[in-house]
Amino acid sequence: MMLDVEDRFMIKNWHRKGISISEIARRTGFDRKTIRKVLDEPLVPTHQSRPVQPYKLGPYIEHLKNRMAGGVFNASKLYTEIQAQGYAGGRTQVRSYVQAFRPVRQPDATVRYETAPGEQAQADWAHFGLIDHLGHQRRLYAFLMTLGWSRTMYLEFTVSADAGWWLRCHLHAFRYFGGAPQVVLHDNLKTAVLDRSAEGHIHWNPRYLDFAGYYGFTPQACQPYRAQTKGKVESGVKYVRINFWPGLHFTDLADLNRQALVWLDRVANVRVHGTTGAVPFARLPQEGLPSLLGKPDYDTSIVSYRHSSSDCLISYDGNYYSVPAGYHRQQLLVKENEQGELLIFTPAGDEIARHRLADGYGQHVIEPAHYQGLSTRRAKPAARQAPAAKAAPGPQVDAPQVEMRPLSIYQALAEEVTA
Repeated sequence: MMLDVEDRFMIKNWHRKGISISEIARRTGFDRKTIRKVLDEPLVPTHQSRPVQPYKLGPYIEHLKNRMAGGVFNASKLYTEIQAQGYAGGRTQVRSYVQAFRPVRQPDATVRYETAPGEQAQADWAHFGLIDHLGHQRRLYAFLMTLGWSRTMYLEFTVSADAGWWLRCHLHAFRYFGGAPQVVLHDNLKTAVLDRSAEGHIHWNPRYLDFAGYYGFTPQACQPYRAQTKGKVESGVKYVRINFWPGLHFTDLADLNRQALVWLDRVANVRVHGTTGAVPFARLPQEGLPSLLGKPDYDTSIVSYRHSSSDCLISYDGNYYSVPAGYHRQQLLVKENEQGELLIFTPAGDEIARHRLADGYGQHVIEPAHYQGLSTRRAKPAARQAPAAKAAPGPQVDAPQVEMRPLSIYQALAEEVTA
């Protein structure tokens, strides 16, 4: 029987809380053999290959913008309109695009909900303008997590809010707190929630569920348009904007995060909190979070796929990295780890290359051994002026067909190989 990832997570979560296999079988209706199989297997298979999907929504963006300018924000209606124009993508992609442009609704009055020690943390992203990062302007994001009972806060700035950084910032927050809470509450972010049906059924990001299972917490998404249910972290964002951000000077992202950590330790978490009347750090030990000591960190590498070129290079974050010649013109799995390394694998999971990440843009990180045994050839200057005559059939060179690149790159490469 094929169980979806949400059912598997629920089974693992119940078992982690001490519920017996027999009781889980009774609750779910699955037999005990199925329950045992789910408990023995990883929640998410590793190194799954996927086909490269084109961005199908691109040709219809202008239509969507025009319709939204006229007040139409119904994703289902817009999906039907562009489908009639030839759109072949899914409804979810349309809904995700439109969501970012929806007018903010006026929040309703609410009753404050307090949680028990260790019960809940609330997490959120906030946008803080732009930052000059490695010579380019990038959007600056702040990740915040607040423990519900003690109000201890964690803050980290990043230039990405993708799934890898979502997990990475969670892990950094758990390290700062000394453990993970029972529940993490957040918005319906695509890094956590892939889809939510009209009936409220959530289709979770499988990697996030796997991460949650590893650290023993249950993810919980707010009801749509009910962000006030995570008011503690929303208040934290306001506090950062009012107390930490004004008049701040920093040299780069690392310096900004160093200052943020000092602010957390010396200001935010040692003040008397306006709601609890207590110091967050004084309350933190009473949260009773399970210790992370001795527990290996979850692999929070940023995972993606890249297609290698004919000259044995992949493009990643504006730079180029070499792969062994036997893997040119192939789809490869790429992982950026927290140690600043770029690891390159076959889709089956075999590591074939490892590089230090380059600073800046347009850099070529070359491992000469990747080109050993290949002969090099240089483009003739006359080829820029007139098409070359068709060559007579003859023996083929050893090297794969080389794409047009600056000659200085190949000159340096030839000297390294022959050295």
